[in-house]
Amino acid sequence: MSTTTRSAFTLRPHEATGSWASDDRRHAESARQLLTELETVCEEVLNRWPLPHGQTVWNAEAEFPEFYALVRKRDRLCDSVRIFAAMAVEGFLNYYGVVRLGEEAFNTHFERMGLIPKLRALLLVCDSVSVSASDPLVRLLEQVAKGRNALVHPKAKEFPGYIPAEDRPGVPIPGAARQAVEDMDSFFDEFVTLVPASKHLAPPGAKGA
Repeated sequence: MSTTTRSAFTLRPHEATGSWASDDRRHAESARQLLTELETVCEEVLNRWPLPHGQTVWNAEAEFPEFYALVRKRDRLCDSVRIFAAMAVEGFLNYYGVVRLGEEAFNTHFERMGLIPKLRALLLVCDSVSVSASDPLVRLLEQVAKGRNALVHPKAKEFPGYIPAEDRPGVPIPGAARQAVEDMDSFFDEFVTLVPASKHLAPPGAKGA
């Protein structure tokens, strides 16, 4: 047996001492703050609607440029909230894995996993907990991942003919952003409920943290 290719591994406790750097808390804070800003901008869009409410604004970029810029700001904020919420969840999973396993072991065996396999593997290895695909924690992570993937892996869609603007596919604003933050916080709460010893590692602001 070669002593250079094998070594004993010791799982670190939840209360391990050390120094780590992670942006998960900052991303969670950004998601919540941007949602607050989005809510304000959505109200402003409604208040500044240039036509009678209920009527679609056509060619807004040319006819109502300031209003168009405001709408685009609203859309950017909604996208940003959803992305930051997903980044916070993924960042927390990576942080948790590095704290419990060490950076070298985590990067070698877990870092490149998809979010859901990573969650299930980390819980199995670090906490001796096996969660099924239907577990609430997994379902929440699926929701977060789905929203992120829709934004960072944009797809084109073909239609059989002209589709009016009001009938084109999209996400509700600010509803999609609200849901993303709710899913993010619920994920942290559910994780802490499942692994109470992780409470001090979860981003602050969630109900369980």
